[in-house]
Amino acid sequence: MIWSKMKAYLFVAKVRIQSALAYRFNVISTISIQCLLMFAMACFWKAAYGGTGNVSGVGEREMLTYTTISVIMGNLLTMGVEGRIESSVRSGSVALDMLKPVNIYGIYLAEDLGDMAVAFFQTAVPLFLIGSALFGLPAPASAVHVILFLVSFAVGYLINWMLAALLGMCAFKTIVMGPIRNVKGFVMKLLSGSVIPLWFFPDGVRVVLECLPFVNIYQLPLGIYIGRYTFGEMLLRTVLQLFWCAALWLIFHAVQKKAAAAVLIQGG
Repeated sequence: MIWSKMKAYLFVAKVRIQSALAYRFNVISTISIQCLLMFAMACFWKAAYGGTGNVSGVGEREMLTYTTISVIMGNLLTMGVEGRIESSVRSGSVALDMLKPVNIYGIYLAEDLGDMAVAFFQTAVPLFLIGSALFGLPAPASAVHVILFLVSFAVGYLINWMLAALLGMCAFKTIVMGPIRNVKGFVMKLLSGSVIPLWFFPDGVRVVLECLPFVNIYQLPLGIYIGRYTFGEMLLRTVLQLFWCAALWLIFHAVQKKAAAAVLIQGG
């Protein structure tokens, strides 16, 4: 039973990969824009450091690595679940989707994982090579840090996906999600440390923001990658990351059940 459902999700991911591979112009334009973004961010940090050896425990070399990997992660962490929920609600197909033998949100997750697999080869790898040519190889602190980074990235991906799915649930009330999604994107960039790490923020603000789930999506994996944290700090922060992952799953599960009950009672 479980394997048959997994086969369905894997098939959806496969179809998504095949579909995404068809849009080559989109790949070229995405890589070009992301290269410009990477170059602008790198120039900013070079100017900000201005030859200063170390700021907040991080040197210029580490910040350039942080920037390169952050831009790459941004392409892997792009979620489509918000738009899919909004589209199904607006079209009225959401009620039929919820009656399918597989969980519709599992399908959405499989589609996003398929998109990420395509983005890895189409944009992440080229950006890694281009960033290495422009700013030097974005090497991790050690091989152990790479493994811990991958684990943290996987948990951060789930946190990001559940936040996106929860936002998509707003479509059951608002129907139109455009402005809300734009605000969410801005808040995510600011509070997750994807552009400016929170360790550069004032201490009072930083302590509060590091207790929120956003920092676990970008800054924690990136900080692990460049060796910003000690092993004790990584352990503590990873526990907090797992806590947020579990808490968001429980919230999402409750909201999902409530939305499904409302839709089936009202008939879509």
